[in-house]
Amino acid sequence: MNAASFDSNSATGKQMIKKILVPVDYSECSRFACRFAIKVACKLGAEIKLFHTYYSPAFDLIELAGAVQTQSQLREEVATNLEDSEKETIKSFVQSLKDFVKESCLPAVQFSYDIAPGVPEDEIIRFSDSYLPDMIIMGTKGKGTGVGSIMGSVTASVINRISFPLLAIPEKYTFVGEKNVKNVLYVTDFDESDFATLKSLMNLTDQLNLDIHCVHIGDDPKSWDKVKMEGLMEYFRKSYGKSQVTYNFVSQKNLLMDLDQLIRDKNINILSVTAHRQNIVDKLFKPNITKKLFYHTSIPLLVFH
Repeated sequence: MNAASFDSNSATGKQMIKKILVPVDYSECSRFACRFAIKVACKLGAEIKLFHTYYSPAFDLIELAGAVQTQSQLREEVATNLEDSEKETIKSFVQSLKDFVKESCLPAVQFSYDIAPGVPEDEIIRFSDSYLPDMIIMGTKGKGTGVGSIMGSVTASVINRISFPLLAIPEKYTFVGEKNVKNVLYVTDFDESDFATLKSLMNLTDQLNLDIHCVHIGDDPKSWDKVKMEGLMEYFRKSYGKSQVTYNFVSQKNLLMDLDQLIRDKNINILSVTAHRQNIVDKLFKPNITKKLFYHTSIPLLVFH
């Protein structure tokens, strides 16, 4: 996780999650992600920043005939009117979320918002680099719904470029209640970055009271793979007292089927991966595999970099 954006707890040394960024497009998909973010924020005492990107037709008015001054005034008028309209829309959206908090008898959540014209994925990256969130939560199309969603395609693009932990919430995800969200499945490939990622993951799971299960993707596990997995698990048991960490293997050949089965068997609530390693990219994050996993999973996908 990005250390610059954390508040350290002096007693425990933990980097507390206090800032959650939720990009929205006002669809049911992003509304569902907001409700998930609210549950997390309530549990962690975090603030939620909503961010909306919109297209401005003022960008296309440059070639209109007439004096330069007239064109400039017209572009400014269009941009101002549209910005005012977008502000009213997001204010209404925020109010609907506040109503949800009140109706659900949840603790009060601190909301704020920002809007910007431009290309969604570009503006989300730019704003994230400025806001420095501890976590980004976005909606995406769920299992069996295809790849046609704007929010889904934007989320997939942001995952490939963002430097902050991102939690993608499938549109059709069935929320089991925060008290029943207990297990995270982390995909490991036995390299050094696993240590840094698992440390960040444990920082999150400690705050949310989650247990960690690890899985390695490969063909029939060799004895050396088992030794490496056991060594990795033992390190974290000794270093962080994580006696509940368990491990599993799934085959590359039947990746999605085996992952589905493991998710059911272990009652997994969140699937977590690291997206920057070339070897795991080859197995999970080539474009075709990314879409299969990204749009296939019926549970939230937590991505570290």
